[in-house]
Amino acid sequence: MRFEEVYRSVQGIVHKTRREYYIKLWDKSDWDQEGMIILHQLLQQEPGIEKEAIRLYTYFKVKFRNYVKDKVRRQESQKRKFDRMNHEDITELSHLVAEDGLLSDEKVLLQDMLESYRNTLGPSDQIKYQSLISGQRFKGRSKMLQELKVHLSDFQD
Repeated sequence: MRFEEVYRSVQGIVHKTRREYYIKLWDKSDWDQEGMIILHQLLQQEPGIEKEAIRLYTYFKVKFRNYVKDKVRRQESQKRKFDRMNHEDITELSHLVAEDGLLSDEKVLLQDMLESYRNTLGPSDQIKYQSLISGQRFKGRSKMLQELKVHLSDFQD
């Protein structure tokens, strides 16, 4: 007997189970695919079972329903709250996302402007610049901040 014929004989079990249980994001084809996987595993574990219809139906029903119950338990588990979150395509919701901070192109521009400022500094001022970036205090810090503010004035507009 071919695999497709064997699956058609147990497909009713899959569809009845689909009406009894809900698994998020599964449609009819997903249920059929999972049923085929379980059937394939069963045929591997129990060679020749396809010739005994009652045994095939019984074993498949138990194995498939246990598999589905395990999926439902996983879906409903408190430990897996993330799996239960709504999945949304961000492209459809991008207008709702708050724009805190800089956009990618603004970050690139800022980094470029900071790099060009740093390149105008002499060796001793570059050490001070590194201290400024790391939040340290040093003599001449206020002056450097004023110079940097002037250099970044185009960015602030």
